[in-house]
Amino acid sequence: MIKAAFFDVDWTLFDHKSNQFIASSLASIKKMQEEGIKVFICSARNTKSLYEFGLFSLGIDWDGFISSAGAFACLNKTVVTRKLIMRKKDVSSLISFALSKNLTMQLVTPWDRFLISEPNNYYILYQEVFHDECKSIHSFKNEEVLGTLLYAPSSIDEELKEKFPDLVHFRFADYGIDINGGEHNKGDGINSILSYLKIRKEEAISFGDDIQDISMSTATGIFVCMGNGKEEVKKAANYVTSNVENDGITKALLHFKILR
Repeated sequence: MIKAAFFDVDWTLFDHKSNQFIASSLASIKKMQEEGIKVFICSARNTKSLYEFGLFSLGIDWDGFISSAGAFACLNKTVVTRKLIMRKKDVSSLISFALSKNLTMQLVTPWDRFLISEPNNYYILYQEVFHDECKSIHSFKNEEVLGTLLYAPSSIDEELKEKFPDLVHFRFADYGIDINGGEHNKGDGINSILSYLKIRKEEAISFGDDIQDISMSTATGIFVCMGNGKEEVKKAANYVTSNVENDGITKALLHFKILR
């Protein structure tokens, strides 16, 4: 019996081709809640981005969320079950490096985010693809930082790895690279919530489409990959459903008889 469900956002709940959340998916999630199943967001987006993207204005009373690809997990917006914080000396060193290269960087805290300097052309190019504006700009004031997003081309990657070999580097876009203190793993975020709620992994299902979602497959009994997902993710899935725009979530829930 499924007691908890975890949903990636981009290309899973949200279709970027039509620029909208899929109505059938939202209706199915509401029905799951009505039947007593707890529902959670599980996204690589940071907490502030989840709010600004409208996840909490969809008419769904989420039981909790996982943000920053597993670095932060929270129940009912109050109970924190996971918080992976970077060392402040690493954050300061990264800031110095970025500023020396005339680059800007986003610092992500558990509940907020900000840029360390004014946006530059790399930031603008990044936004042309992701449309995820960070509007706050100020210097680092020893906040708790979950991770950083450096807006820079791939030509800088080798230098970054040489200067910061102990940090985790993940280039996910032409002009965006995440640099974190440790591995951000969605599965770890799921584990922390399931452990707190005393729900077994076999009683949970998860949905995703991208590389960062693969760790969800080891944290839940059923992992569903969207039809539009990457081949590596499909190979890790228990079931590959239809594309996001073709009611993929609802069809999977019907396939596993979680909804009827």
